[in-house]
Amino acid sequence: MGIDDSLKILVADAISGLRTVPSATVQVALTSPPFYLLRRYGTSTIWPDGWKGELGHEQHPNDFVRHLVQVFDEVWRVLRDDGCLWVNLADTFNNKQGKKGTTNAPDGSDGRFAAGGRGYAESLRQQPEFFKHYVSSIGHKSEMGVPFRFHLAMTDPEFRAFIGAHAGPQWICRRTVIWAKSLVNLKTLRAEGNAMPEPTRDRPSRNYEFLFLFSKQPNYYFDRTAIDVPSRAGYRGGDRANAGSVWETQGEIVFDSKDEPDGLWRVNSEASPYRHVAMWPRALVRQMLLPTTRPGDTVLDPFAGSGTTGEVALDFGLKAILIESSAQCREALADRLHGINTSLAL
Repeated sequence: MGIDDSLKILVADAISGLRTVPSATVQVALTSPPFYLLRRYGTSTIWPDGWKGELGHEQHPNDFVRHLVQVFDEVWRVLRDDGCLWVNLADTFNNKQGKKGTTNAPDGSDGRFAAGGRGYAESLRQQPEFFKHYVSSIGHKSEMGVPFRFHLAMTDPEFRAFIGAHAGPQWICRRTVIWAKSLVNLKTLRAEGNAMPEPTRDRPSRNYEFLFLFSKQPNYYFDRTAIDVPSRAGYRGGDRANAGSVWETQGEIVFDSKDEPDGLWRVNSEASPYRHVAMWPRALVRQMLLPTTRPGDTVLDPFAGSGTTGEVALDFGLKAILIESSAQCREALADRLHGINTSLAL
């Protein structure tokens, strides 16, 4: 399998790119879409409901979720019947004072913590509405429940209709995985991990994100043994057990030991050399692909970012389709996948 046959990069918004992919040709789709009101990537799309704007900056979280559902309606079409979908999401707080997180608000940061550095911060200073967006129907300083709204919209036709989405596929959520970026040892009261610090004084910091695993039907391809861990309770040496649904980005390998609670998955952490600050750890992508793909399968990432999915897929001998519209992300993707000339401009 030549490398030019194994990777396609579609320069397009997610829906337009997906519409060029033949039906029932993808085994696994996995992606981390823009989170609601957290960053700007400089993209704008005309959505099927007529709204024009950047995904993640809708007036209400239900509008954001509706647009996500429209994207994953197209993913349903290109996915094989025994395939599956992984989606990474995190929640957002409502704030009358606007967005003041260290990675988002340039005020006072002098660009040091803003995504992409000083130039990125300067560009955001020209967009004050980004920092002053407030959803009046949700309480001040409340979490908006975006991942939960998304889960319901994907699995419950009644909630899908409630947010204004047309009738469409009904996904089955097989598991919600907690990706823990840091954990606190309650015995030593010490934090371990690499979560982004938050300047908050009146609540616990946000140190995890969600990974939703969806399938089209109850029976789909999932080889659990590919990610089983050494059993602690087995009577025979070499026994292995289900690793559970909490993954932590710390440590060198995925393991389970006497000192760790059941279901804790440790995954490599790694710094991003690119401006795409929300880059997935490669080990996290490996953990999603190991039980859900076979040699030669095709994987898809409709929000490809800096290309982690493509890099890991090629390492596994898989085919990959990457869709990305952000110029900033495409620069990182091109650098990361240097020497692969398979771009398709739409």
